[in-house]
Amino acid sequence: METFVLPILGLLALGAGIAFVWGTPLFGVPLLILALIAGAAWMFAVRASREGDIHNELRDAKAQKTDFTERDQETLTHN
Repeated sequence: METFVLPILGLLALGAGIAFVWGTPLFGVPLLILALIAGAAWMFAVRASREGDIHNELRDAKAQKTDFTERDQETLTHN
């Protein structure tokens, strides 16, 4: 739900402006486009920081050691 707040706010502001002043689209549409770009950049930054760096994840995965039992070795290898 948080991803739609900024665009909806921009659309509501544009709609309110059009209702009162006919020249508002000349200013409102570029502002709406800027708001959409800023919102998309913000959402991308939040998701990127939440997910973390893929290189760190790969390094951590390679560092983990797994102990296989003899039964595992039998089923994991092809003869």
